[in-house]
Amino acid sequence: MEKVTENPNSETQPSPAPPPNHQMDADDDDENVKQLKECSSLYLSLQDCLVDSNRDWKSCQKHVQALKECHERRMKK
Repeated sequence: MEKVTENPNSETQPSPAPPPNHQMDADDDDENVKQLKECSSLYLSLQDCLVDSNRDWKSCQKHVQALKECHERRMKK
């Protein structure tokens, strides 16, 4: 449900939607995420899944496997 705020003119306006989890994390000073390079988006996707599933690793196995495969590809280079 969208949150509605009132302004001084008594008009209601929807509040802006919150950004996706971790939208700006790769741009921040988080060196660990930056070190993942091409796998960083998969890592952040996994983090989003864990947040959305209340840290249920079983429900995020597709994300885990995708990150693992990306990491393995990086190590072969």
